[in-house]
This record gives sequence, C-alpha cells and structure tokens, in this order.
Amino acid sequence: MADTIDGTCDIGMSSRELKQSELDSNVTPTVIAMDGIVVIVNNDNPVTTLSREQVKSIFTGESSAWSEFLQ
Repeated sequence: MADTIDGTCDIGMSSRELKQSELDSNVTPTVIAMDGIVVIVNNDNPVTTLSREQVKSIFTGESSAWSEFLQ
C-alpha cells in the first residue's frame, strides 16, 4: 500500500481490508478476489472445530494456545 499511496505504483495488492489511514490517503479499494484459507492441524490436536472468529484470533495473534479452544 505504501508504494501506491506515495505514487510509485498505480495498483497495490492486499489480502486484507485496508486500514483507515490507507483509506484516508485517497486510495480506492476494489475487491477482485477473495483469499481462501485452510487451517490444517495435526491429527492428535484435541480441537475438533473452530469458528471464523477463533481462526481470526489465531491469525491476529490474539490467541496463542490450542487450550483456548477446547470445549
């Protein structure tokens, strides 16, 4: 995004929502595709299901232990 904002590039690619600071820099977001994410874990992992919110918390670093998802 930085190169697009400073004018070095005409097109910037991102696999995330743009930050407010990026939107405030007069870039125009256009969705052309959605990323597919697959979570693969070891068969011995005791966690059997994860919600979208739980997967997001893993990827954002909010959650860091499988024990947080045991039911």
